[in-house]
Amino acid sequence: MLISRPRSIRSRSTRIALAALLLGAPTVLSAQLGHRPSDSPYEDVKFGQTISLSGGWFAFKSDPAKVAPKSAAFGQLRYDIGVGGPASLYARYSLSTSQRNQYAPTAVAAKRLVATPGVAMHMLDAGLDVALTGKKTWHQLIPSVIGGAGVVSDFAHADSGSYQFGVKFAITYGLGLRYLPKNGLRVRLDVTNYTWQYDYPDSYFVAATDNTALLADSKKRSAWTANYGLALGVSYPLFR
Repeated sequence: MLISRPRSIRSRSTRIALAALLLGAPTVLSAQLGHRPSDSPYEDVKFGQTISLSGGWFAFKSDPAKVAPKSAAFGQLRYDIGVGGPASLYARYSLSTSQRNQYAPTAVAAKRLVATPGVAMHMLDAGLDVALTGKKTWHQLIPSVIGGAGVVSDFAHADSGSYQFGVKFAITYGLGLRYLPKNGLRVRLDVTNYTWQYDYPDSYFVAATDNTALLADSKKRSAWTANYGLALGVSYPLFR
C-alpha cells in the first residue's frame, strides 16, 4: 500500500493535467486563429460629423416621351453626423447641368423635336447611412448601405409644348465606400439610385395630322424611372 499510493497520486495528477490541457486547448486555438491588436485589420472609428465634396457622372434614364435630361457630369455636397452604433444621418445636395428634348407635340413626327435646351437638375435628399463593418474600419475601409428620400427639380417653367418637370419626390438608395487613412483627407465613393416619376401633359397624347402622337397610350400619363449617380470625392471631419 505504501508503494502503490505514490503511483495512485501520480496517476491522479496526470489525469488532472490532461483534463486541464483539454479544457485549455480551445482558448489556445482561438488565440492562434485571431489577431493580435497590433496586427488586426480592424480599427475602431468614431462616427462624428463630416462634410464631403464629390463629383462624378449622373446617368439619367430615358423616359417614354424622351424628355429626360441627357446623362452628364454632376457635383455633390454632403453632410454626415453619427447617430449611434454604425449609423449616420446624411443630407446632400447634387447638381447636374445637361440638356433635354423639347417638343411641339401636335406637329408631325418629322418636325416634332424643336430644340434641346440646357437644363440644371437640382437634387436634395436625406437618409440613413449604415456601416457594414460596424464602428470599425477594415484595412481602413468602411463599406455601407444608404437609403433615403428627397426632391428633384429643374425649377423651369412649362415650355412651348406644355411640358414642365416641376418638383418631384424621389426615393434614393445605394452603396458607399469610405477610405479613412490615419492622416490626411478621407476618400469616399458612392453609387446611388434616384427614382422619380415623370408626368406628361394632355398635348403629348394628341394625334397630329400624320396620325402619330408623341405618346400613343393615353393611359400612361406618368412613368417611374431609376437614375444612377456615381460620385467620388473627399471628406473632412468636423470638430474632431
